[in-house]
Amino acid sequence: MFTCRRLRVLDKMFGRLSEALQNAADVLAPPPTPLQDFEYHWRIIKNFYANDHDLQVHITNTNIPFHLEEMLQILIREQNTPSEEYKPDEKKECLDFLLEAKPLDSFIDHALSDTPPGIRVLVLSWLRRFLSCIEDPPVTHSSIFHPIQKLLSLCIGNGSPYEKEEILFLTSVAAVVRKNPSYVNLFLPSHQHLVPFTSTLCGAANPPTRNPLFDCSKKDTKKISLVPDTVPAASSSGDHAEQNDTEICDNNSSHRDSISSSKVTFNCDCDEKEDRFTLLDSIVRYLDSPDHTIVVRAGEAALILTSLSTTDVTCGAVKSSLDSFGDSLIAKVSHFCQRIPEDMNPEDIEDVNVSWGLNPRDSDTVDFIGRPQLVEFFAWLDYADCVAKECDCLHPNLSDKFRSLVLQGVLEPSLLDTNVAFMLLLTAKIIRQIHSVAFMNEIATWLVAEENISAIVGGDCLLTILIENCQHNTGLVFHTLLFVESLLENPNERILHALLFCYLNRRGYCDPTAQATQSWSDEEDEREKRRGSATIAIKSRTLAPNNIMKIINNFLLLLPKQMLNESVGTCYEEYMKDANQHYKIWIRKTEHFHWPMEAVFAERDPTPECISPISGTFVSNRGPKRESQCNDSGISEENFYEGPLLRLLFRHIRNMATQPYEFNLGVIAVMSKLAFLPQPYLHEILLNSEVAVAPGAATLWTVLQDVAKQLLMEIPRIEGFQQKIAQTEERLLVNPPLLNEPSDKNEMLFEAIVILKEFCKELAAIAFVKYNRSTE
Repeated sequence: MFTCRRLRVLDKMFGRLSEALQNAADVLAPPPTPLQDFEYHWRIIKNFYANDHDLQVHITNTNIPFHLEEMLQILIREQNTPSEEYKPDEKKECLDFLLEAKPLDSFIDHALSDTPPGIRVLVLSWLRRFLSCIEDPPVTHSSIFHPIQKLLSLCIGNGSPYEKEEILFLTSVAAVVRKNPSYVNLFLPSHQHLVPFTSTLCGAANPPTRNPLFDCSKKDTKKISLVPDTVPAASSSGDHAEQNDTEICDNNSSHRDSISSSKVTFNCDCDEKEDRFTLLDSIVRYLDSPDHTIVVRAGEAALILTSLSTTDVTCGAVKSSLDSFGDSLIAKVSHFCQRIPEDMNPEDIEDVNVSWGLNPRDSDTVDFIGRPQLVEFFAWLDYADCVAKECDCLHPNLSDKFRSLVLQGVLEPSLLDTNVAFMLLLTAKIIRQIHSVAFMNEIATWLVAEENISAIVGGDCLLTILIENCQHNTGLVFHTLLFVESLLENPNERILHALLFCYLNRRGYCDPTAQATQSWSDEEDEREKRRGSATIAIKSRTLAPNNIMKIINNFLLLLPKQMLNESVGTCYEEYMKDANQHYKIWIRKTEHFHWPMEAVFAERDPTPECISPISGTFVSNRGPKRESQCNDSGISEENFYEGPLLRLLFRHIRNMATQPYEFNLGVIAVMSKLAFLPQPYLHEILLNSEVAVAPGAATLWTVLQDVAKQLLMEIPRIEGFQQKIAQTEERLLVNPPLLNEPSDKNEMLFEAIVILKEFCKELAAIAFVKYNRSTE
């Protein structure tokens, strides 16, 4: 025990002695400063190349990686060290040494020759990390920009063995440009004079023509300035004064703003055929890499550059590179679309859900014929759609190419050929995956053939042809309904107008001469205002009629109680909860549409036009007297044409008792989506059971009445029909529906009863929710 105490005392004595000796050594020989450390590592690297070392040895077998890493870490520590710990003349001295001694120039020379082997990867990685880790790197200094330029010349793609490191480097450079958009000019050879370099070595080799800075005819050149009047304050990182001079470009302004003074602007003199945006061109090369990870990185970097809000599309070099990028991108989409085998199972199309940022080749999804081609197509389509959505400077040319090469060049010929069913499902999947307004507008132009909504009158556009093709082809109806459903899920105002409203906006389904005392009209609203009974603000009297409870009861009481089994199925209140959530979504989707608030009759036209019930087009009433005349609403008195879509849906709802259960569900699903649309004319023809129907016209309520009458005539003749209806409800609504053929020949009748009952509940809930939203 005594020995242990003596040992502890000795340890303390030796510890104090060691500390005293260290302090004495520090006084005699203080530790090196960060700058001395930085210079030391740089000298080691220089001596390595100066001492005739074996340059065939791989770089990882030398000490070069260690010394390069130490140099980078010193720069990072210098940046992160609080400025108060430095003396005023010592701030960022290591970074200043890097800029003045130009060690990067030596690094790049060795990277060009890749001696020793592997130094190129090391330099790419070092400079990438330098740009990423250093706050506001002095990119405009010649010691930094020249090495970046030289490395760009090495990034050629085409299966380079170092493509991973190269694309990571290019992505870091793109990120720096994203932070300071004025750096775009660094990669436009004819525009480098627009950036205030700190070294004259980095100026443009040849002065550009048609530039006021180099125009000797200008008498007062002092008014022309390359810097803004207000210089931003120095950054909190304590940059050297010389670096502040290089960072005078405003991050939130374009180069046109930063070079303007006294209303003098520079005209771009770039040649579209010769000048290019070099950084973007280098990145685009990697989109052809066989490595999907490289492709994703390249896509990210290209998206960064093309989505810059300050990109000057009037610049010839920028426009040339953007056009090439857009052309190559749409060419890929078109190529992979053509490769999709049309003999694959159409149902497999829905099983593919990919995005361009994920790796589809490693998916665990069960493989099937055509899946690789389908995955590649939708991955590139998703990326092109993202570019069109994010890049305002690129989408005009990109969207035009999308319509001409993909929609018209690949999809349209097959849609009008024999394999219509497959192409309808593929087109529906494409529409659901589109999120950009630009691409959706091109789809609308392709389907409707009119860019002005006031010029759309229905008729022989592609959209009408596709729907009318299935009127007498039952095998195409289900695929066409899925196609229409995709158009409703991703709504476009022009498409909906051509699909529905150009037939409904004259209110030809309504009889103007009938005394519809229970439906809203302009006269009734005026009477209520005079009586002072309107105590709440009404957004739309069409969507919120006074007789809403009668309308709801009409739907709920369409079928007699002896045919209803209230213990099974979804209650009306639950339908209201779902309807309220869905209606909010539809309001948000259509909030920018220019739809009227009320359903009113069109003003009397001295030369009215009739709608042909055959083609759906407007026919002028000028000229010789016709047998079928038009009434004041502009609709043929002989018949009202509700458009190809509503006619198709009404006919199949009437035939509900003779159609399979799954088919009826598809019809009802489309009709429910239409009922949610906050459009007054469509609301009136689908959800107002009290509207006065014009002779020869039909509304959803009259169609449902026809179905109910048919079922009430057929079902009571079947013995034990009430028990069979209850069993059918139990099978369909409680247990998953079986896809087998019905065992009972009357099974379709009972299934129709179940669908009709639930559909009426849903319609009543939608009508009530729309009423509430219009009275808030």
